[in-house]
Amino acid sequence: MMEYGHGGDIYRNRNVELDFSVNVNPLGMPNFVWEAAQRSIAFCTGYPDSSCENLRGRLSELTGVPEDQMIFGNGAAELIFRLVQEVRPKKAVIPAPSFAEYETALRSCGTEIAFFYLKEAESFFLNISEFLDFLRAEQPEIIFLCTPANPTGAMIRQADLSKILDYCRKHGILLVLDECFVEFLDEKRSCGCIREFLDWETGRPEHGGDLFLLRAFTKTYAMAGLRLGYGFCTSRELLDRLETNWQPWSVSIPAQEAGYAALSEERIPFLKKMRETVVKERQYLSDGLTKAGFTVFHSDANFLLFKDFKTGQESWLYEYFLERGILIRSCRNYRLLDRRFYRICVRSHEENREFLEILKDYR
Repeated sequence: MMEYGHGGDIYRNRNVELDFSVNVNPLGMPNFVWEAAQRSIAFCTGYPDSSCENLRGRLSELTGVPEDQMIFGNGAAELIFRLVQEVRPKKAVIPAPSFAEYETALRSCGTEIAFFYLKEAESFFLNISEFLDFLRAEQPEIIFLCTPANPTGAMIRQADLSKILDYCRKHGILLVLDECFVEFLDEKRSCGCIREFLDWETGRPEHGGDLFLLRAFTKTYAMAGLRLGYGFCTSRELLDRLETNWQPWSVSIPAQEAGYAALSEERIPFLKKMRETVVKERQYLSDGLTKAGFTVFHSDANFLLFKDFKTGQESWLYEYFLERGILIRSCRNYRLLDRRFYRICVRSHEENREFLEILKDYR
């Protein structure tokens, strides 16, 4: 049986009362989403709409992205695997540490992977000059980037991202930009690279690369169990292949209805409250961890990466919290990280306070 390598493994940890290992909205699933999913059960004797027509139209209305430049899937992870299996690139570049599914998907089709190792001394931020030099040396066909990054929560600076976008256009590289946590940013930045996506064709060489923006409802609306991811792609030809060469019903009726409800006007006050909560509680957790002696890395997302003050062999924080009914994310299966590194999500103030109280007895 495959070892479970992600957060949220409450199935093999039955004593868990608080799960700090999954990066979902601290407010939980909003009622307007939950109720839409519940109502939709009545229609589940039929097949889902394989085109996700209602969801597609609403998302196009909100973002300005044409309907024929988007795709939906059973979570963002499915879209990663579908994309890689269709493109089957010979060589890819991934920063490390980063989301494990990029590597898993690429290895499934024999792609050679060049890892750009981020530096702890630089708080795992992307060094743009070194990264561009790395791209010139490796000459990949596809690049995976995540902003805010997983597991660090760090943003790629807009000026640096513009340089990467320009480089990919000029050198015919497919850039997969994972923005699954972008809606946790303040309202000004929460649109991510939509504008850059819409402007992609401007000045593009004949054989220029393409941009695939990867997103999900999972984190923002606490819909991890419903599974709903989507992507925007500048290549309509690639999207046609992705749709043609896949089974038609990967997005269930409850997922589609929940996603459509999540795009209603009711989302606006919900997102505002979510962002206010994340900013306040993230700082509260960061201050508490720092006071306890841990090294906390900067995050713009709804989670924190931190490092134990103990040595690698002595660190047992994961086990310490698990014994007390709290699940945190050990980051030792991330490239470049070891058992001293952990990640926790931002939860409610009461839950965060309980976490920090329990942390005080860790020695």
